[in-house]
Amino acid sequence: MKQSRNPVIFHLLRIDNIVAGVFLGMIFLDVMMQIISRVTPGNAISWTVEVGEMLLGAVIWIGIGPAVLSNSHVRFDLLLNKVPLKGQRVLFVFGNLTFASFLSIMAFYTINLLSFYLKTNSVTTILRWNKFWVRLPMFVGCIIGIIRMLMQACDFATGKRKLPSEETAEALEAIKAKKGDV
Repeated sequence: MKQSRNPVIFHLLRIDNIVAGVFLGMIFLDVMMQIISRVTPGNAISWTVEVGEMLLGAVIWIGIGPAVLSNSHVRFDLLLNKVPLKGQRVLFVFGNLTFASFLSIMAFYTINLLSFYLKTNSVTTILRWNKFWVRLPMFVGCIIGIIRMLMQACDFATGKRKLPSEETAEALEAIKAKKGDV
């Protein structure tokens, strides 16, 4: 991802990384509380397990956005590298649009689930938190993923972003040139 000259835009584009980092820190604290409470006889804190599960789910769903930007999501690059560059570009755009469509369907069903939780006032077992807040990161992750997929599809379609095979070829050329200099 190219760094924006405007620091506000730069941080807005990275907000999912920041939120996921905060959640990871909270998971660490939660696990440490759980370990310490279990080592101390008779002081096990039961709610730490529930909080850890909720935070882990949030990190997974919020992590979709950064995974898309860093090209860390699942793709069959080995097969795609056999296709000419123009075909690769078409397949990458198609793949991003397909995954964005899948996330749109997930977002639709998540909205239905969230509205069900609000109507029924469904709560978690131990902490008695409304499940709406527990499952909200699913919806947020879907929306962030859709936005990132569409951004990436536009970048691939317009040539603003290089294909992974182009980046690999450039890296190999740089390695060869460096070895030639030695």
